[in-house]
Amino acid sequence: MKRWLQAPVAVLALVAAGLGVAERFESGSVHALAYVTGDATSTPAVWLANADGSHARRLGPGTQPLVSPSGAFVAASGPTGLILYRASGGSRRYFLAADATAIAAAFSPDSRYLAVVLSSRDPASTAYSGLAVIDTTTLAARIIVHGQIYGASFPPDGSDRIAYGSAASQALAAPVDIHLVGANGSRPVQITHDGRSLNPVSGRSGIAFDHERLRGDAEPAYQVWLMASDGSGGRPVTALQIPPLCEGLVPIGFSNDGRRLLAEYQGEDISRAWLLSLPGGDATPLGTDLTGSGFSDDGLRALVDVGGFLAPPGRGRAERLFQKLRADRWLPVAPGSGAGRRRAAARVGRRTRRIGGPAVVCPGPGPGIPGGSPRAWRGRG
Repeated sequence: MKRWLQAPVAVLALVAAGLGVAERFESGSVHALAYVTGDATSTPAVWLANADGSHARRLGPGTQPLVSPSGAFVAASGPTGLILYRASGGSRRYFLAADATAIAAAFSPDSRYLAVVLSSRDPASTAYSGLAVIDTTTLAARIIVHGQIYGASFPPDGSDRIAYGSAASQALAAPVDIHLVGANGSRPVQITHDGRSLNPVSGRSGIAFDHERLRGDAEPAYQVWLMASDGSGGRPVTALQIPPLCEGLVPIGFSNDGRRLLAEYQGEDISRAWLLSLPGGDATPLGTDLTGSGFSDDGLRALVDVGGFLAPPGRGRAERLFQKLRADRWLPVAPGSGAGRRRAAARVGRRTRRIGGPAVVCPGPGPGIPGGSPRAWRGRG
C-alpha cells in the first residue's frame, strides 16, 4: 500500500482455540473478552474473561462469540441457531427452526439490540436467509430483512439504524448493495446503487465497506471504500493489487475516534489482520499469522488470534496473555521505514505476480477451511 501508519499499535494476542475470538475490549469502564476453545474430539465452548485474561469462566457451547458493550451479554453461534448468554448466568436459544446458520453481527451501542445474520444452509436458496434483531430488554426476536446478508453494523451515534449489505441470492454475480433500516424494521432505504457494495462497518468517520470487482477465473477483488452515514460521498480508501486467489481487505471495526480501521486480508486459506488509517488509507499488516478480532476504543491496541486460522484448535484453555500487562505478552508493532511503499513479489502457484505493498501469498485450495468470515465470503465455489 502507500505509507506506514504514523503511530505504533500494540497487538494483544489470544493464544487459544482458533475457532473464533470476539470482545468488548476498550479503555472505558467495561473490559471483557469472549473466546472459544475446543478440539476435534470436543464440543467448542465459549468462555468469558476480563480483558486481562483473568477470571475466565465457561458459558457453554458455541462459536464466533460477540460481547455486548455493557458486558451483560455474549452471543454465539450454536450447532443450530444462536445462543444468547447472560454474563450473570443463563441463556436463551433462537432460530432453532431455521435451516440456516446464525451469526451475531453487531450489538447496538446501548446493548439493547443485537443484529443477527441468518444464512440458508442450502446454497441454492435464500429461503432462510435474512437479517434478524433480538431486543435484549424483552428477549424478543424478529426477522426484519429477507435475502442474503453481507455484513451488518450499528452506528456509534445511538440511532439504531443498521447498515447492512444485501443480495437477492448467494450467486456471485448477484448484485449486492448497502441499505439502512431501523432496528424495528422501519424506514428501509438503499444507499448504494452500483450492485457491488457489501460488508459495511459504521464508525465516526462514516461507513467503511467493500467495493468488489468480479474477475473471470479469479476471486472477486475487494477495495475498502468510505462514505457518509447517509450514503453520500463514497470514495475509495485502498487500491491494492489483489492476487487471483485473494479477495482483499474486509472491514472489521473502527477505533472510537474513527481514525483507524481494523480489517482482514482474506482469500483462499488466508486471513490476516491489517490496520488502516483514515482518511488517507495508509495500511499495513499486523503480522503474518494474526487473525483480527477487535479494537480498543483508542485504536492503539488490537485483539488478534495467533495461528488459529488453519491450525488445529487448542485443548480447552486460553493463555492469560494480558495478566499484569507483562512486556513479554505484548507484540509491539513499530513504525516501518516505507515498507508500504515498496513493491513485492508474491508467488501464486508457479507464477509470480507483482503486487503493491507487502508480499501476500494466497495458496490454492488445501486441507484447511475456506478463507474469510461468513459475512464476507463470496468466493467462486
